[in-house]
Amino acid sequence: MDPAIYVCRYLEASYAAAHPDLTDAARELVRSEIERNPEAYAHEPHAQALVSYARVHARMIAELARMEELPDGEFERQRSRLFDETRLALFKIIETDRSCIDARLLDLLLADVPLDDCLRDLLALEREAREQICCAHDDFDPEAPGLWRGANEDEAAARTLEDPQVIGWLHCVEALSQGSLTSARYRAAGTYAQQVLRARGYANHAEGTLFLALARLEDEDAFFACSRAIGEAAEESPWYLLGRTLLFYKLGRRKNARRALRDFAGRCEGGAFFLLNPTYLTPYLPVRPEVSEAWRRSHQAVWEADGIIADTPDFANWAATVEGVEAASEDFARRRGF
Repeated sequence: MDPAIYVCRYLEASYAAAHPDLTDAARELVRSEIERNPEAYAHEPHAQALVSYARVHARMIAELARMEELPDGEFERQRSRLFDETRLALFKIIETDRSCIDARLLDLLLADVPLDDCLRDLLALEREAREQICCAHDDFDPEAPGLWRGANEDEAAARTLEDPQVIGWLHCVEALSQGSLTSARYRAAGTYAQQVLRARGYANHAEGTLFLALARLEDEDAFFACSRAIGEAAEESPWYLLGRTLLFYKLGRRKNARRALRDFAGRCEGGAFFLLNPTYLTPYLPVRPEVSEAWRRSHQAVWEADGIIADTPDFANWAATVEGVEAASEDFARRRGF
């Protein structure tokens, strides 16, 4: 979740708690003012650390977007410099307030260490964050629907969105899920994804990780049970459509796999292109971001499935032979200038 969203919600909730007599109109005015100038409403150290983190994160994402068209060598040089500058800024935030979980999480993800070492550090941070939240809130329960015992969906959503430590913990869990998928720990990836999916008020596509993990495990019953639980939204998900293709292919049901692949290529803009032309995607910092165009979601799905595709003999070559897939890829490339 973009820190610009949840940090403002936290500041708004803090202001409302200190001014219980606010009218609805006054609260709308405060919301607008906070979005325009959050620093003016960050009066205590934790709020100031959160606002600083939001600024650092926004600058890093904007700089990475600016670098996209650079030649490879220059891209690597500038990205390395940017990450060093970001880690220095994060260090100063963490030094001020270690309860800013997202700053600590992003610092771990930017460290140049092997994936297994990163996952070990993520596990320790997730455990620490979860314990802090449980100590602060008796009704917080990672296994409860919505994460809050006794709360309805709207109450659970509000409490999650207004608590930066809970958002930071969810980011840790989501990062663990994605890291587990990348490192071929598919059952762990699915377990973490299911925990993220329990949250309300926290925008995510953790079902994508779950679909890919279940496809790799060839667990057809669980895959389609997950689809039914999510409902109609699953039918439009590039992770579901690609995962279904991989599942049928791995189960040896080629006719079903061909139909599923054509469905993926036809319904997910750019899906065929990225499947036939693996294209670099900046690693998530800290978790899968929202996208501005539908084809970028297709890119995310194929990028996340890369290890599974590479580990599925002849899948990529087979996909290129399925009628209509290459044409869909070429059409997308022409329209989007790839």
